[in-house]
Amino acid sequence: MQKAFILRQGKKAPKNLEIKNLWLLPSDIHLSGAEIELSHKIGRETRLREGLEPIIDEFDYIIIDTPPSLGLLSINAMCAANWVMVPVQAEYYALEGFSMLMNSIKMIQKRINRSLKIFGVAMTMVDARSKLSRHVCTEVARKIPNKVFNTTIRRLVKVAEAPWSGAPTVLLNEPRASGAGAGSLEYWTLAKEFHNRVQEMRREFGVKEHPRLLSGRR
Repeated sequence: MQKAFILRQGKKAPKNLEIKNLWLLPSDIHLSGAEIELSHKIGRETRLREGLEPIIDEFDYIIIDTPPSLGLLSINAMCAANWVMVPVQAEYYALEGFSMLMNSIKMIQKRINRSLKIFGVAMTMVDARSKLSRHVCTEVARKIPNKVFNTTIRRLVKVAEAPWSGAPTVLLNEPRASGAGAGSLEYWTLAKEFHNRVQEMRREFGVKEHPRLLSGRR
């Protein structure tokens, strides 16, 4: 209900501290009606951005997870963000959806959010034995050069079962090269690659690391 409230009213985001240094604003069933309600409102594409503006300087990163669609909720996220990280399943229809998403991003960059940029693409549900899976990975890399992360997330049963256990795979299983911890290790590796890319961009643009990040305390 909290996220739906922000989208509908465009007001300051409530804070919800769950884990040290991690603030979570969860979604719930009330968000399902937000897209219909927003469709008739003025400034419907920027409601989330308006809700986040009062608190944006309080955080090092704000990560907005979106549904796998190109509706108003995803558009709100892209209008509020500076960067887009795109997970792409190594499957045929996901490749078509990726092309549509790229077109939507270009439209948003042109008309609403000129600061929006592609941060990276993460290939998920990869099966190295599948010719189709390898083809999709190659095509995505061709469409958007130098943006695909080196780390890939394989199609693993334990990753798919993690939501059933009520915890993310990175917390549920100890990172290991094989067994139940393989998926956890791959996501941790992706997170490290993500962080390294952020640091490279900071150096490129001359942005100094915040002291609280260097000390590991908030």
